[in-house]
Amino acid sequence: MLHAVPELLDALESRLVAGEDPAALLSNIRWSELVGWPDDLAGASALKRRIASIQMLLAGLQSPLRATLIGLSGNPGYGRNGIPADAPALAPRLHGKV
Repeated sequence: MLHAVPELLDALESRLVAGEDPAALLSNIRWSELVGWPDDLAGASALKRRIASIQMLLAGLQSPLRATLIGLSGNPGYGRNGIPADAPALAPRLHGKV
């Protein structure tokens, strides 16, 4: 069982990179007994950056799943300019005098 925050983050990141499910790791933690929390602002900032990088890793791992689910749904996705990909092109309705 892990007892320190840095060890927990290392183990969590390594499991995510290896493609393993981190649920077993996270369910066995006694959060009240976890030590190694930062004592100063620099340490807290470093911990915050580390957690943000793990969150970005999770978002990256979820992207293929999200794309697949969007592709399987009947709803059209959005194109490059925020316009639905299958929307008809809009022609300008302004006519000038020639």
